[in-house]
Amino acid sequence: MPLWDLMTWKEFEAFIDDSTVAILPVGSVEEHGLHLPLGLDYLIVDELCRRLVIRAEKEGFKVVKLPPIPYGLSAMWLGNPGTIDISSNSFINYVYDVLRSVMRWGINKLVILNGHAGNSDALRLVASNLIRDLGSNYVVVVTSWWELVGDIINEVFESRFFHADEVETSVALALGIRVAEVSVKSSEIFRRYDDFWHSLDLVKRPKIYVYRFEGIRREPGSFGIPEKASYEKGLKVVSAVIDRLLMLIKDLISGKV
Repeated sequence: MPLWDLMTWKEFEAFIDDSTVAILPVGSVEEHGLHLPLGLDYLIVDELCRRLVIRAEKEGFKVVKLPPIPYGLSAMWLGNPGTIDISSNSFINYVYDVLRSVMRWGINKLVILNGHAGNSDALRLVASNLIRDLGSNYVVVVTSWWELVGDIINEVFESRFFHADEVETSVALALGIRVAEVSVKSSEIFRRYDDFWHSLDLVKRPKIYVYRFEGIRREPGSFGIPEKASYEKGLKVVSAVIDRLLMLIKDLISGKV
């Protein structure tokens, strides 16, 4: 299996060519209610990327998975124990340096799969800066797993995607990520959403982005009826994410993206 950190340097050298696509999972370590692990965001994207490279290899595509970046911009959850927050400058510089180093080894196509919404703006800035500095022979794609399958999430789930919710709990179940044996509870979503300015419907683009201080303790820290989660629902999302990531890889290699 083409995992960057488990190959020898000779195996790596033999694997890389102009058609190789690297994929980087990026997540966070932060509270996810009473039933999900602190590392859920990076655990999800790391496992999705692992499954992608297996599928890609079977279909004849060369995709190499980088080790995950587990820490992210998590100031919004700092009120809860265990959350680790990285400053935006440190995060941007670190991810930039990792990807700059990746690309020096002959990889010119790279996908960042994000698992934490708080990272999104910073990751797009990293990609933009990287291409500005490296030039026209390179392409970087940034996406989050829920952005790939917002339509599927709308069809399958009874609640909107937010945090430690029905969606994330179902995906955790489908990926074999630990879901603690506790009574699952949820709270009302504390942010202000409406269908005009900034909908929780993942197929609608927000018209505005609102920032407020949010780093207070949240009890229990889960939202969106996680008690409705199931393995079957999660598997539908996981399957769709892998299908669309593979479609992205094919289009990236063919130059459609």
